[in-house]
Amino acid sequence: MLRAIATLPLLAALSLAVTPADAEADAHGSLSAPISGPQLDALWPIDVDIEIVRLGETAHSVLPRHRATVPDGHAMSLHSVVRTDRGQREFNLAVTPHHHPGAIELEWSLEVSDARYRPIGVASYLLHRLQLDDVLELEEAALSIARADIVAVVDEPHHKQIVIDGEVHEIRIFARAGRG
Repeated sequence: MLRAIATLPLLAALSLAVTPADAEADAHGSLSAPISGPQLDALWPIDVDIEIVRLGETAHSVLPRHRATVPDGHAMSLHSVVRTDRGQREFNLAVTPHHHPGAIELEWSLEVSDARYRPIGVASYLLHRLQLDDVLELEEAALSIARADIVAVVDEPHHKQIVIDGEVHEIRIFARAGRG
């Protein structure tokens, strides 16, 4: 009993030295994370709608509308190939959405490649039109255009018009936070 009483002042002094009197428990010093607040938008996914439309007398989708819910900073890649009167055109669009205070930042890049038909003679053309010959062969694909941009959107779609071989195309990207 005497030993327990003798060690009490030592234990009290040790506990005061280890735990400062002004220390308070708060979220900044712990491993917990609050579930609301302006800094925590990155915890919520982002809903993204993407399409590319060829404009003209009638709008024609060349990259059909794609909807996805992705985490912040997740890169999406979309690919589409369409036939043209000169061959085929390939669209590669990459989009990476990021949360920003009060907005969503869209980082996008587009590459368009064209593969033209190989030249043929009149006889081969007639056989092809009569469907008596093989399908027309394509040359190696070549990069036609490459575009990229970083934009911020707030509850409205991003529209960007580009011209490819005299045809006007429009990239349409809409993003919104998937929170609530």
